[in-house]
Amino acid sequence: MTAPTAQVQTDMTAPATPVQTDMTAPATQVQTGMTTAAQVQTDMTAPATEVQMDMTAAAQVQVDRFGTGLLQTTISAVEGGGFVWTRYPGPLAPAPFSAANPEPDARLAAIGTAGGARLVPGLPRGEARIYHVAGEQSVAGHLLREGLHPDLEPALRGMGCALAALHALTPSYDRPPSTSRGLVRIDDWLKGRALQVRAAQAGAVLRERLGPARWSTLRAWSARAVEDGDVVLAHGAPGLGSLVLDPSSGVAELLIGEDLCATPWYADLGWVIGEIVELTWQLGGEPRLWQRLTDALVDGYGRDLGAEWNHMAAVRIALHLHDYTAYVGWNPSEVERYASFLGFLIDL
Repeated sequence: MTAPTAQVQTDMTAPATPVQTDMTAPATQVQTGMTTAAQVQTDMTAPATEVQMDMTAAAQVQVDRFGTGLLQTTISAVEGGGFVWTRYPGPLAPAPFSAANPEPDARLAAIGTAGGARLVPGLPRGEARIYHVAGEQSVAGHLLREGLHPDLEPALRGMGCALAALHALTPSYDRPPSTSRGLVRIDDWLKGRALQVRAAQAGAVLRERLGPARWSTLRAWSARAVEDGDVVLAHGAPGLGSLVLDPSSGVAELLIGEDLCATPWYADLGWVIGEIVELTWQLGGEPRLWQRLTDALVDGYGRDLGAEWNHMAAVRIALHLHDYTAYVGWNPSEVERYASFLGFLIDL
């Protein structure tokens, strides 16, 4: 696999002020600069407390709450240990979570700990999903607050192992919807079907800045992931904000179910690599250390993306630009910055 993070760091200067990195496009909700915590709190409208009271009889204390118009999250500490993550679609979400199904959820949970990580299917509560995990902070949160450190490499390797085990499952039930909610959003946006005016504005700017050839290339990469019929049972949005780290055991827990779907294997792997590439660009730091995270992920998965690693990385980063613009706010200077970076990625 070509070393994407080293190339990105060498050829693109990291910005002084990092941008909000809502690294799930549906699944990760982490802010790094475009929106303050107070603004995020103000945007929250869903009744998180109401959902939380339904989850368990154990006493809980809310320790964090954040979100956008796409996805909102509440984290509560549970008496006796552990945490409960409650996630629910934001008020502007264009589609609900993928339907919960006990049969695949049981099979996902039965995979167990694969190479240092395990899949944690969410329990449905109305429109929300409830996750019982050991950790309070995601890998994305660790990277944004504490920076790079070697302790995160096993989590990425375990994530790769868990995704490989997931992709090896043969569905014994009605196949979930083909393609993920995130791929639908990016494909619609690139085809001029934005649901929000500001997202349409961002799309117009991006198209103009990229030019016809690059724009067509990005559209083709997105369409390939949506239309490719060679699919596996897939996570759909395996963001670093959905990978929760248990600080005591070092085991990573990957929240799953909200976007469970049937997509090509490379869509899941490319999603994670795209987030690592974007964080490398945004946060800076030693390129070798970022590359080690990518290497750990690929090593755990047992397969890399080859020379086409930048295809899904560009699609994922373009989706983040769409999601920030559509579900957080309009920031013309950030659209310009992302257009420049996407042009760089497409040309590699």
